[in-house]
Amino acid sequence: QVQFQGEEGIDAGGVGKEWYGALAKEIFNPNYALFVQAGGKACTYHPNPMSYVTRDHLDFFHFIGRVIGKAIHDAQNLEAWFTRGFYKHMLGKKVIAADLEAFDPEYFSNLKWMLDNDITDIVELYFCAESDELGQMKVVDLKPNGRSL
Repeated sequence: QVQFQGEEGIDAGGVGKEWYGALAKEIFNPNYALFVQAGGKACTYHPNPMSYVTRDHLDFFHFIGRVIGKAIHDAQNLEAWFTRGFYKHMLGKKVIAADLEAFDPEYFSNLKWMLDNDITDIVELYFCAESDELGQMKVVDLKPNGRSL
């Protein structure tokens, strides 16, 4: 049963639904940097790789998991849509390359093209990854000296 402070109301389902709706909005609040919207057409989210900028971000993720579990227990629909790959990860299922399409359609399309075509003498690949972290380009080797291989 849910009751808002300073408001009168009997929770016949509507107040609880409103409470879960308010929580869902806050879960995806960009100011917390916990989730980012996926690049696909659907309005789905996945964990923000930069979530570490939020102090205690792991505690927030733990709390969010409990809220989602409580919503399931209470048979409440929670307006929280995640990417298929993230759902699979939460359920301990194997994530496959096709799950990347919802996360980043352009990246998926480029990878698929590389698998379907001969890329010899077309593409130079290295064992490193580039990322933009707060305006700074960062290169991370995926194996020792990967940017030189």
